[in-house]
Amino acid sequence: MFRIYATGVSGTIGKHFKNQVFAINSDLSDPDLKNLPNIKTGDCILHSAAVVGPISVSKDLATSYKVNVNASKILAKFAKNNDVSRFIYVSTSHVYAPSKSLLSESSPTNPNNVYAQQKLEAEEEITSVFRDFPEKLCIVRVFSVLDWDVADFTLGGGIKRLSSNDSSFILNYGDDIRDFLTPHLIANTLISIANESRLTGIVNLATGIGTKVRDAARVMLEGSGYKLPENRIIAGNSDHPYVVGDNSKLMNALPNLNLKWNPTGLHNPNY
Repeated sequence: MFRIYATGVSGTIGKHFKNQVFAINSDLSDPDLKNLPNIKTGDCILHSAAVVGPISVSKDLATSYKVNVNASKILAKFAKNNDVSRFIYVSTSHVYAPSKSLLSESSPTNPNNVYAQQKLEAEEEITSVFRDFPEKLCIVRVFSVLDWDVADFTLGGGIKRLSSNDSSFILNYGDDIRDFLTPHLIANTLISIANESRLTGIVNLATGIGTKVRDAARVMLEGSGYKLPENRIIAGNSDHPYVVGDNSKLMNALPNLNLKWNPTGLHNPNY
């Protein structure tokens, strides 16, 4: 049985891999990518590490580019040269252009921030590396990550602030519709994808179900014993009002998946 080696095992998604993977602990900002594991023929690499979000990327564009683009390309070459069975690259739905309908894998791309631009460039570089071995590559475009155990700069971080006594905090774009997934669900699904050789090329990891930001905040807050502060969620839409994925390619290959957004943990104010 092949082994799955993963980057980003301490990240928002990766920490949910638990004992299902072997960690790749290389410094991805190092152009030499030292300390890569002893990958054997037939093993799998699941590349989930990244500098995430436009704010984080913009703080240090050079380092972010090394991690998000250069390291991804080098790791893909390493995987190809070591004759892996699968290379799974974790990308993002942010690469898609705005749309009023479900986003399929063939929907147009048009990244609207520097993070998404880097992720799309990494997709292109990795695809080039595996040009002669497309059956080994799967690019997974993950839709909106939401639970209590996410970064403070994300929507989840904003919902945490709604649960606090900081009455000055306002959550904008309450009418935006997103396709939410918990980090735990994403991690488990990525492992399933790694084990399914029929899934190649670009694959949407999405529920196919749209939920308003306001309604998602209500589910999380009321599920943890808080009251939704209606006056602190502003109605209206961003320039991406509807981001919901068509997951039919994923579900056709893995029909037993239960892809539903269900926040897994109650809010701990001391988290």
